[in-house]
Amino acid sequence: MERLDTDAPAARTARVLEHLAAAAGKRALAETESRLRDAARRLADGRIVVVVCGEFNRGKSSLVNALVERKGLLPVDVLQTTSVVTTVGWGPREQATARLRDAGGGTEERVIPLDEVARYVTESSNPGNRHRAELIELLLPHPKLADGVTLVDTPGVGGVFPEHTAMTTGFLASADAVVFVADMTSPLTASELRFLGHAVTATDSGPDEDGLLVVLTRADQAAPADRGEMLANTRAKLAELTGRPTGDTSVLPVSTRLRLRYLGSGSDAPDEDSGYPLFEAVLWRGLRRRRARLLLARPLEEAGAAVQALLRPLTAEQEALARETDETLSRMRAEAEAGQRRITELRSTGAQWRTELRTQLRELRRELVMTLHDELDTVWQRVCTEYLYDEALQDDMDELAAQVSAAYAAVAGATARRAETELNALVTGFAQRHGIGLTPTANSRIDTVGPLRLEPDLGAEEQPGKAMPIGRDGAFGASMGAAIGGTVFGPLGAAIGAAAGLLAGLLRGVKAARHQELQTRRRNLRDQLGMARGRQQRVIVHGLGSLLDSAAERAEQELDSLLRQQTETVGDTLERLKATADATREQARARHETLAKEHSELLATGQEVATLAALVAELVTEADTDLPPAPHSKEAGAAGRAAEGHEASDDTPPTSQQPAEQPGTERDTEPGPKPKPESETEPEPEPQPESESRPDA
Repeated sequence: MERLDTDAPAARTARVLEHLAAAAGKRALAETESRLRDAARRLADGRIVVVVCGEFNRGKSSLVNALVERKGLLPVDVLQTTSVVTTVGWGPREQATARLRDAGGGTEERVIPLDEVARYVTESSNPGNRHRAELIELLLPHPKLADGVTLVDTPGVGGVFPEHTAMTTGFLASADAVVFVADMTSPLTASELRFLGHAVTATDSGPDEDGLLVVLTRADQAAPADRGEMLANTRAKLAELTGRPTGDTSVLPVSTRLRLRYLGSGSDAPDEDSGYPLFEAVLWRGLRRRRARLLLARPLEEAGAAVQALLRPLTAEQEALARETDETLSRMRAEAEAGQRRITELRSTGAQWRTELRTQLRELRRELVMTLHDELDTVWQRVCTEYLYDEALQDDMDELAAQVSAAYAAVAGATARRAETELNALVTGFAQRHGIGLTPTANSRIDTVGPLRLEPDLGAEEQPGKAMPIGRDGAFGASMGAAIGGTVFGPLGAAIGAAAGLLAGLLRGVKAARHQELQTRRRNLRDQLGMARGRQQRVIVHGLGSLLDSAAERAEQELDSLLRQQTETVGDTLERLKATADATREQARARHETLAKEHSELLATGQEVATLAALVAELVTEADTDLPPAPHSKEAGAAGRAAEGHEASDDTPPTSQQPAEQPGTERDTEPGPKPKPESETEPEPEPQPESESRPDA
């Protein structure tokens, strides 16, 4: 069972931070000690958030259950189930906590039994979220989660509940990686591709090979002969969507049904049929790279800066003790005092750097707001030129509302990540110009208005009914047909012509009425969405402003902290130089030996930091080698041979239940493997475990 395997470098990094913090505390360098302990706390509390998402009835909850090897942990059903975001992370003991909104708009946390989770997260037990649940947090003492991985099970998108799509898309901004769950038995739908586009935008995972992983469930139900075509089709669509070469995004077929059956068997033999060994190897290795990049690099940067802050006074004292003349000591003291005056000036409230930083942050705000307006305009253009001309979306108000809400949520997520990147670049460059080290800031979220509600026939009562124009066109067609038929063929021709003309006129009338209906509905929807557009724009722009204000405040606090650290270092240096000037030759010799030992220990710690930084760099660039093979058992061998790259599959007979096609869901017209009808299924000899044929939302 593979896990992140970054615990060794993480533990070594934690020991380094603790050692340096103790050294700083011993020398009364309070700011340096505080920064090191904050870095250690961030390392210990750091999480890698993996959002599992996709359309309803794709097996997301079952997949999470299989990953943590707990059948029934998250509820599954043949009907749409998950309605509230549920997180699964590590804890010393099993525990479930429900975060609920109270009547006053606040929140309360309530510890609940694990077997009551379904009461809060399923649409059947909690219709319309009457319990006002915001989040369900599950903690498990599972080794796969011990390195800070948190799995997030999200409500299905594209269904009859637009708030589910908005909720899931809004959570993507917090994701470090996305596992998108689709169905091996049918091509990616238009709505799935739209949501994937929102996911790529919100998480900025387009160029990042570890940011997005696509899992095709029900691999055992797909015909072996069609499997290679399905994988190639999925990869081609993902390449077009992400702008990355075909095959760069991992597409992995799995069978959760076979995985749960294997786990329930208690067998020690390798799981060769489900595809999960390869899926988990790719998932955990990708998360290992992201954890190294996101959680370990920054504490090591802080440790490296602390080593230098602790070394500088020691080096100055050693140089002073080894001086040949008093002029050397005077020069060193003058340099330290000049540095102290410079830092004191920088720390003053009217320092030029504060004005410069605020000016640069105002300019960044202006640029980000302009870019945000451009992206919101792009969403509106897509709504007006694409969504409103999609008849399936016009006929499905909930799906249209969900897609528009998701598009705005994706822009909000992308804007938050862009703001984080630009802010870090600005503040880091600023600090380098002023000779101050800096730790990058953490990301924040930008909220949106939330799910939209559209009225399908608003204003329709002002339009004439369908019957009148259809009847008019039918009568006109009948009269024209009778006239032409009678002129050419006489009375019999008149009768035949009247009938044919009536039919043609009625068909023309129906087509014209449908066209008029769509035009009326399009105007209605455009008006409603136009009002929603204004609200969304105000909320997102305000959210960006709040994010930037908070980031600017944190940046100044961080720079002030660094200046306090430098003040401590310079003060320590001056005290050591003063003590050196008063030391006798005998005292100087003894002091030099003490400093040499302390200096050597710090150099060794610095070398450990450099070694760990190199190890982290190696983890970040680690290639996917020595992965488990694709399935090769008698049941799954054909699928394994048909798969290309990171693929695993199996061919057991399909189960009898198939996910129902939902109204308004667009399926691709190109051919693809189809589920077998119920009459062709083969009975299972044993009771069927929790499976993908009983999927979640």
